Amino acid sequence: MSSHVFHILAQKGSTVITVKADDPVVSVATVLAQHNIGGAPVLDPDGQLIGMVSEKGIVHMLSEHGADISTLTAKDIMTKAMPTATPDDSIYDIACRMTYSRNRHVPVLENGKLVGLVSIGDIVKLRAENAEQEARELQGYVTGSDHAAVQPPHEELPMQCGEKQS
Repeated sequence: MSSHVFHILAQKGSTVITVKADDPVVSVATVLAQHNIGGAPVLDPDGQLIGMVSEKGIVHMLSEHGADISTLTAKDIMTKAMPTATPDDSIYDIACRMTYSRNRHVPVLENGKLVGLVSIGDIVKLRAENAEQEARELQGYVTGSDHAAVQPPHEELPMQCGEKQS
């Protein structure tokens, strides 16, 4: 079963849609809409990660500033304190970081370089695929049609973040 960030990145690819710190909010919203994504990493002129913008951040700015947010930039609306991950982090750890930080997107860094982005949707998709695979294997085991395919789960997510895994 796939249980680490690198499994998600291998499946979805390493292309990450990013925005620049000085991009106008309207341009940021356009990028999110064009790519049908809920968030994007914000990069400084040197290409370093400095924050995340999200639909949620845009909505908060609209509620604070009204409809006239045309003078704001990605830097004005980005979240600076965000969880990050490495390709070797477990899906469980990332899910907990998302839960506790209330962020739906986690940038993946390797040696300080942005190499991917994991969303809550990516985690749900992976868990659903793993559950479907496990159900097929168990059905094969019960019906006697595929005994060799059944393997114990590699990693199970506890019911709540913070519970110890056995």
